[in-house]
Amino acid sequence: MLASAARPPAASSGAPRPRAAVVLSRALREEVFGPAAWAELTGLVDLVTDCSDGADLVVHPLRGEVEVLVTSWGAPPLTAGLLAELPRLRTVLHAAGSVRRIATDALWERGITVVSAADANNEPVAEYVYAQTVLALKDVHRRSRRIVADRALPPLDGVPGIREQTVGLVSFGSVARKTAQRLHRLDARILAWDPYLDDDAFRAEGVTRVAELSELAARSRVLSIHTPLIAGRTEDLVGEDLLRLLPPWATLINTARGAVIDEAALLRVLVERPDLFAVLDVTRAEPPEPESALYALPNVLLTGHVAGTVGTERRAMGRLVVDELRRLAAGLLPLHAVPAASAHLRA
Repeated sequence: MLASAARPPAASSGAPRPRAAVVLSRALREEVFGPAAWAELTGLVDLVTDCSDGADLVVHPLRGEVEVLVTSWGAPPLTAGLLAELPRLRTVLHAAGSVRRIATDALWERGITVVSAADANNEPVAEYVYAQTVLALKDVHRRSRRIVADRALPPLDGVPGIREQTVGLVSFGSVARKTAQRLHRLDARILAWDPYLDDDAFRAEGVTRVAELSELAARSRVLSIHTPLIAGRTEDLVGEDLLRLLPPWATLINTARGAVIDEAALLRVLVERPDLFAVLDVTRAEPPEPESALYALPNVLLTGHVAGTVGTERRAMGRLVVDELRRLAAGLLPLHAVPAASAHLRA
């Protein structure tokens, strides 16, 4: 679960409060913050404006005074033109996961601190992967389809059970690490592949590092994809050759981005190998095109991008932003700043 750090002291009453702007739709504000967190946020800042989109911010007469910008899904890219209207901006607090849609070269060149609520957003994703792994090892996905088709109980032969199974994680960022922490409850053999990390990152989580992606696929009863989509680098990373290495009765889970998997190759392999099962929370097109075979295959489960925060889960992101704002008001550094050098590696 998301660790709750000790809350820093509030700024002294004599300290000037940061001048802030919020760019957030009213509906999303209610989902992400709710009345209590919103009251805390507005009590920590001098709120210059609370607007629904970037166009309103650009024409606000006090936009030049904004020092802190609070955003979430739907926020505009922080281009050089927009930043020129915000000469005093020094911190962006993004109440969502990835900052890739809003962070531009101009933003990093200005040296503006960008805080992401990804750590809170990633918790439900890890819970989803853990839950789907348990269901896969109980053979629930296949058995539920067979019961409907055969009107009979399938035999239990071949159901591996949840203990001491091998689970592979493709990339080992925040979601994969949180997933690994949960998988330890099952005494699982956890393998992970990530060429961008040193060995210490794997040892710290009690995970076995695998040097080759092909070895990871060949050894994993459940293979979970956590790779960010990086144009020209990770598109179709999981291709046909790799998919054919999956062991008999393996399950593939994808909560990253649909284009990380060669979808055409996945369809071919799933047709040829009905023993495999794919749990796809993300697909290349969302939803898949109406004629896609993904809808008809009995060994595919589509869950429609529900792994990330939904409903009341989103309040954790608002809480993270408020806690970070409290640190800023107290003169402390944020805990969840995104390094410019690694921002492009995040989903």
